[in-house]
Amino acid sequence: MKVKVNTLTFSLFEGARVRNALLRYFAKKKLDKELIDDIVVHDDYDHELDHDAPLSDGQHIAFEEPHPLNH
Repeated sequence: MKVKVNTLTFSLFEGARVRNALLRYFAKKKLDKELIDDIVVHDDYDHELDHDAPLSDGQHIAFEEPHPLNH
């Protein structure tokens, strides 16, 4: 199934959860996967989604991408 995460579209397995989509997105963008737990994800209707929520084909989810801390 295809799921759009922010502006990127990914092919995911049937039964994938929000966390699976986030992992794919973070890997593609080379972001620190440890930041995933702090991400607040929303659907097209601006409903907050739990990271264990199931996804469906054609779904679009969005979140504010974390910015790396400058040390």
